[in-house]
Amino acid sequence: MPRKRKDGYLKKSFTIDGKRYYVYGKNANELFLKEKAKREEIQKGFNVRKKPTVEEYYERWTEGRRDSVKESTLRGQIKMFEAISSVYIASASKSFGELKIKDVSVDDLRVVQKELAKTRRTQTVNDYMAHFKHCMNDALNERVIEYNPCLTIKNLKRTEEKARDTYHRALTIEEQKIFFACERCQNSIYYNVYRFAILTGARVGEIGALRNSDIKGGKIHIERTITRTETGAYKIGDSAKTQAGRRTIPINQEIQAVLDSQIELNKILDGDEFRIDDCLFKAPERGLLMATPIDREIKRICKLINIEPFTMHAFRATFATRCIENGMNPRTVQELLGHSNFNITMSLYGHVLDDTMSDAMSQLHIVI
Repeated sequence: MPRKRKDGYLKKSFTIDGKRYYVYGKNANELFLKEKAKREEIQKGFNVRKKPTVEEYYERWTEGRRDSVKESTLRGQIKMFEAISSVYIASASKSFGELKIKDVSVDDLRVVQKELAKTRRTQTVNDYMAHFKHCMNDALNERVIEYNPCLTIKNLKRTEEKARDTYHRALTIEEQKIFFACERCQNSIYYNVYRFAILTGARVGEIGALRNSDIKGGKIHIERTITRTETGAYKIGDSAKTQAGRRTIPINQEIQAVLDSQIELNKILDGDEFRIDDCLFKAPERGLLMATPIDREIKRICKLINIEPFTMHAFRATFATRCIENGMNPRTVQELLGHSNFNITMSLYGHVLDDTMSDAMSQLHIVI
């Protein structure tokens, strides 16, 4: 029963699922309307919690992972889900994200998989579906769903060639010579970046995140990379791309010459003040080094010297290729590149080792 307070307002309490709620009103009619509105609000909250749509659960799931997943990773995964969520499910007359998560069927997932495959590589589609399967597994563990229909969905059969068959473009020795001999290349603000990349195999994000303090003890210490926040902004991350990405690269004479040249260039552009925590390689406007403008400049040079265009990543592939061609142990190449496992190195650059073995066998003469 409502109770009247000293200020003249009526007060009423009611209990839902063991929790007590209170409403206040000037009269019985206002009290009735406020209680009704409160009950509807609570019920709506319960529905979102107990019977969420796919989008509602994913948002809640993502929020709970923010402190354990890198911003750049989270951003990429959210993009994956947006593609999945937007697929129209004709049988339900709504998008996949609008479906109640408990109602998601194997047929719905197959529609999503088929639709994604129209515009994406099979491996990309498999990655997208694997991410959503992870989400659904957690929904199952939380008892939000009683069965994970993703378990029935098989990966699409890969139709694209494997990385080893379409390996990263590496410059031939002749292309390498022509490129670095080009006057425009030598006069480019990125000249030292090109040289550093091909001499170390470092990724452009790692080069841009390299600080003066990371050059010590005759080694380059790769500790971090340029990454993206959830909103898409660029920043220097707190760690390398992977745990294996944190590595040291010994400095030889050629690398030291590039470092000395870059330090002198920085003095010209930034003044004589040397800051130990400052970035060693910067963009022309002195901000973070970005791959896109560098790639544009590389393509201009390629057009000028009439060679097949390539991107910054080709310097990394060229470094790996020259290392293997010169007889370096592939596992050493793996360490220098910062690959998390040996299979990645062999998948990308095993073809070079095959060619090297063929050349070695053709020159091998065993007298019997």
